[in-house]
Amino acid sequence: MLRSFRYPRFRWLWFSNLAGSAGRWTLVLVLSVQLLQMTHSSFWVGLGLFLTQGPAIVLAPISGTLADRMDRRTLNVVSCLASAVVTALFALLSWAHSDQLAVWMVLALIFGLSFVAQMTVRATLTPNLVPSGELLNATSLMQVSLQGAQFAGPLVATPILAAGGPAVAWTFCSLLYLASAALCVTIGEVRGGGRRMDAGFGLQVAYRYLRSQGAAWVAVWAVALHCMLTMSYLGMLPMFVAMDLNAADSSTYGTLLASIGLGAVIGSLMLAQFSGARHRPALFGYAIVFSGLALSLLGATTSVGYALILGFLVGSSQAMFMSMTLAIIQSSVADEFRGRATSFYQMITLTPMALFGWGMGGLADVTEPRPLMVILGIAFIV
Repeated sequence: MLRSFRYPRFRWLWFSNLAGSAGRWTLVLVLSVQLLQMTHSSFWVGLGLFLTQGPAIVLAPISGTLADRMDRRTLNVVSCLASAVVTALFALLSWAHSDQLAVWMVLALIFGLSFVAQMTVRATLTPNLVPSGELLNATSLMQVSLQGAQFAGPLVATPILAAGGPAVAWTFCSLLYLASAALCVTIGEVRGGGRRMDAGFGLQVAYRYLRSQGAAWVAVWAVALHCMLTMSYLGMLPMFVAMDLNAADSSTYGTLLASIGLGAVIGSLMLAQFSGARHRPALFGYAIVFSGLALSLLGATTSVGYALILGFLVGSSQAMFMSMTLAIIQSSVADEFRGRATSFYQMITLTPMALFGWGMGGLADVTEPRPLMVILGIAFIV
């Protein structure tokens, strides 16, 4: 299960990713709660979360090209430090009780630029640190750190938020990003295989290259559909907890996020353990079916207890699907194109997910979140 941990540089990347991802999910928790308290609208919650990942359409082409031509370790460290600064500014705004919505949106956008850079660079680092035969195992373990942080981040941040308030929670988030940067430094230099004058710059190269790789091309669009329909619920999740589960306190929302994260951890560990070819069809089938079914059932429930169980299933199935498709893409592309191919993947998945999440948050102000979550889950299965 932990075969890729035999490689020291991968271990450092894993712990760096864990700290940074915990910071990301702490941000999702605290920002969602504060925006809902500030505006009483899922539209603004959805917009804030959109800005934290929507910049993929702007930055992904640039970050992918840089990842092919520069030291990937340095790019990741710089982007983590940028996230640390932004979350520290959120802490200052919270301490000053500032409710200037425009300032919060601008900071969310700046954070989104750093987050997109991290997502692209980390994905390109993994294949450089393990043999090709261990790529699915390594990708699954990276998903464990990514999604495990979705469990650990809110689990730790929820009592901090409840006891110390948002300024203390934002400070905790900033420290996580500083730790992520420090851990990544130990990886050492990792340069991409691209050259300054190779084939071209940005999305045009990535598009042409991925089109020539059949399995990778299919995987990209499968993930895009998956992200739009089954992973765009985060923008309306706080309103779902408050309205449909009748639990207005932030602790219930944080616990549900932690349950989704725990499911993702278990799902990723199962995939790491059973990464052999003979187990993949069954695991992929589970991931496809339950990504939609569990989301629909989550939207239909009125019980907090059942919501936590269904959230666990949502997290496990979605993590498996994302890990398997990313491994297909990473194993299908050459290293000199990996940054640009990954940037195209990030753009075609993060941007629709962010847009749909924003749109669903806006619709949740018109109707309740319940039918929207049910419909999205069914639509993916169909």
